[in-house]
Amino acid sequence: MKNVTALALLTSLFALPAMAAQDAPFQHEAGLEYSANSEEFGDGIWNANYRYYVAPVSQDNGPYALNGFLAQTTNVGANYSMFDAADTDTFGVDGTYVFDNKWFVGGEYQRFEVGDFSGNLYKIDAGYYFNDSSKVAAFYVDGSDNFESVYGLEVRSFLALESTSGIDLGAMWTHTDDDDIFNLNADWYVTKAWSVGAGYEDDGFDDNFALKTAYWLRMSDSFSATFELSKVLDSDVDGFDVGVGIVGRF
Repeated sequence: MKNVTALALLTSLFALPAMAAQDAPFQHEAGLEYSANSEEFGDGIWNANYRYYVAPVSQDNGPYALNGFLAQTTNVGANYSMFDAADTDTFGVDGTYVFDNKWFVGGEYQRFEVGDFSGNLYKIDAGYYFNDSSKVAAFYVDGSDNFESVYGLEVRSFLALESTSGIDLGAMWTHTDDDDIFNLNADWYVTKAWSVGAGYEDDGFDDNFALKTAYWLRMSDSFSATFELSKVLDSDVDGFDVGVGIVGRF
């Protein structure tokens, strides 16, 4: 049944007629995504999310997938995910307040249930937009019961290019009681809709390289379909990680 539902979502996206999109601003964004490994596509994760921006967000500003980040405006959101294969449900709310001087503070709460076990996670972060397309931030995460608190630093910057849309670069350092974790990410947006990229993670025990590509299919100003494909190199896991979703903006 899960295979049929996921396949129905995928095929319905291609059945919709494309309409002229004028890149109108939006303040509300809602999405539904299904992600899974290609070898076990029926055992994937459903994720629903919603976000409200206090000021209109331009769709002319950079790639479609980065419009919210580049808006640098106060926002609040909620999300729910379901992973039947692991009997896991997660609900979360978050928000970020951006001051006029481009400093910002944020908070996030996540409630998760895994079988008969449940718990809570809390995150706070603060940072600064040091230009129109870049930020630096510090964060702290803690949780209920025996959850190990972590903290770290993050930097992200989008570099616009003349011949293509640009490159989204990111780096993150996370400190845990066991070790330090380093993440690097680079996505080259060939167009506003299509990107190819690579990611790297070193968790102190092992390191992983991943290659990925994504496409944002615009149907209209208020409706889009999204597609993602990635592969972790030198991994024991076969197949590809696949994501397909729908996004509404208004």
